Amino acid sequence: MVARRWKPPLFALAILVAGCHASGAQQGEAGTDAGATGSGGSAATGGAVDGGGVHGSGGAAAGSGGASAGDAGPIVDGGGQSSSGGMKASATGGAGGGGAPGSGGATGTGGVVPGTGGTARSGGAGGGGAAGGSQGTGASGGSTGGAAAACDGVSPAYYLDSAAGDDAADGKTPGTAWKSLAKINAVALQPGDHVCLKAGGKWTGRFHPSGSGSASAPIVVSQYGTGARPSIAAGAMDDSAVYLLNQQYWEIANLEVTNTKSSPGDYRGISVNGQNGGTLNHIVIRDCFVHDVTGEVDWIGGDTADNQPGVTFETGWDAAKRTGGIVFDVQAGSGTVVKTTFNDVLVEGNTVQNCSFGGIVFKQLDGTVHWGNRSSAGDTTWTPHRGVVVRGNYVNQTGSALACDGIYATNMQSSLIEQNVINGAGTSAIELYQTDSVVVQKNEVFGTKRKANGADWNGIDTDKATTKTVIQYNYIHDNGDGILLCQFPFGDSIVRYNILQNNSRYQIYLHSDPSTASQIYNNTVYNDRSLTAVAYGYGDALMATYTLQNNIFFAAAASGVLTTAAKITYDHNLYFGSGIMLPAGDGKAVRSDPKLAAPGTGSSGAASGPAFSSLGGYKLQAGSPAIDAGIVVPNSGGMDFWGSPVVRAPDIGAFEAP
Repeated sequence: MVARRWKPPLFALAILVAGCHASGAQQGEAGTDAGATGSGGSAATGGAVDGGGVHGSGGAAAGSGGASAGDAGPIVDGGGQSSSGGMKASATGGAGGGGAPGSGGATGTGGVVPGTGGTARSGGAGGGGAAGGSQGTGASGGSTGGAAAACDGVSPAYYLDSAAGDDAADGKTPGTAWKSLAKINAVALQPGDHVCLKAGGKWTGRFHPSGSGSASAPIVVSQYGTGARPSIAAGAMDDSAVYLLNQQYWEIANLEVTNTKSSPGDYRGISVNGQNGGTLNHIVIRDCFVHDVTGEVDWIGGDTADNQPGVTFETGWDAAKRTGGIVFDVQAGSGTVVKTTFNDVLVEGNTVQNCSFGGIVFKQLDGTVHWGNRSSAGDTTWTPHRGVVVRGNYVNQTGSALACDGIYATNMQSSLIEQNVINGAGTSAIELYQTDSVVVQKNEVFGTKRKANGADWNGIDTDKATTKTVIQYNYIHDNGDGILLCQFPFGDSIVRYNILQNNSRYQIYLHSDPSTASQIYNNTVYNDRSLTAVAYGYGDALMATYTLQNNIFFAAAASGVLTTAAKITYDHNLYFGSGIMLPAGDGKAVRSDPKLAAPGTGSSGAASGPAFSSLGGYKLQAGSPAIDAGIVVPNSGGMDFWGSPVVRAPDIGAFEAP
């Protein structure tokens, strides 16, 4: 696809349609191939919203939880967001709350929209939810902390002590611990083995253990003793600090990981790889602190005239965007080609800080096999990762000019991204690319700024070839753009029950190709900044199908542009502000003060979790004209931002009055 040229639009409170991810002059990276223009399908039915709830009639994100709670099921099949048992839990805790909104195992009340919280680092899946309170304690960050010592008293185990260890000992007890990474790297680990690193220990080099666990007995890496997380810093010649290749049934927890170099390069912190490996099951990375990875930024397309140290354009799909803090990647191997994917992955409760290109990255090989690029929605060659859950992580990219995406999620199917806090990304806080049936919910994303000559700086982006996407219950504020819908050449998405506050350019940015469709409903959009837009788009992107219903568009500043076109439908929305226009065609529009309790007062989350408890100002006061003024949207999920059921004619906005 030819990269889209950026056209400076009028700034206002608008939904903007523009380009995606390239140099400043080129608002959009050219992909390596355009592929056939598939039929985006309708976002209203099937797939991610079947059953009237979030992915079916069931509950939250993990079935019954508990230790080893059954095989992972497809997240889009009925019975809740993780089907039959959901993510396979680790031996130390369930994968999350079951039921809707049931008790949630070790993690608070759970449910489709979690309730009162819980802890994100005690071995459960991290409770916390959309306005039911903060996310619990979250990842603590820093080198002090770490969860309870998961290795104390376990067997069979190998122990490492960087200060008092002895490689001539047997390594099987704390008193006979080994000293070096080289010693454990030489062991062929077996199912059920534990690798135990002493709290406060420091190692330099690459931790590259061998062996795989089993479904009933994963290999576990964690700390023993109390104190700071054990630290692994990649050596001068190491491309990663922790490295797995074609291994499965691994659980890695409570490590501090760095990979700092004198200049950017092809570097990662925790690197999980596949090469002709088949299906690689059950990888858990939990409660780690991964920071200061000096990765390079390779863009897929763009213009090489915009190259700068550490930033290269036109590198193609396979080379691009594969450096950062925690990276899952598939590369071409030698010999017989074997389809390679990850299945049943949990990345939870980690703090990831100042890692370039990305904080948490998932990639798939294209090469000559084309597992990573979809030519159409029904492309049978495309081979995605399945059952991926990225939950309760704190990603802070504020301290690096090359730290771009917070979560770069490509080539996923039936997966879930929730309860993360992402601050200071440089392209997208959360970007979906070549995905199907992915839910992005209950995240807080803020502070995204343009970096590394990129074109975009948004909170959440549904990008190339993303189908059956659901973006719901998120708090998106103080980014450049709020939500970017940049689906090409096909795709469909649902954007519902989100709160958007004071994004500096476009609150909702419509930039999808003509064959795509998006439903945008029951969002509360507030902006008190001048020269910004509520909803905006131009060019071919205005030929996509966008349906905007039951939204509050509140422009407290002087301007509030809403783009109109033949295939953009406004229906039953509330428009308020002296400068906001009333789009033609909304015959049931409400133009009145929505009587929000205290709009604009939402604060920012941190490592402790999203700042959902600060969002009470977006609830409707008694007598609001938004109450019962909406239209029923089929398969809407049935819950508002705060987890309250929609039991009658829906209110306009993200809050349903009791």
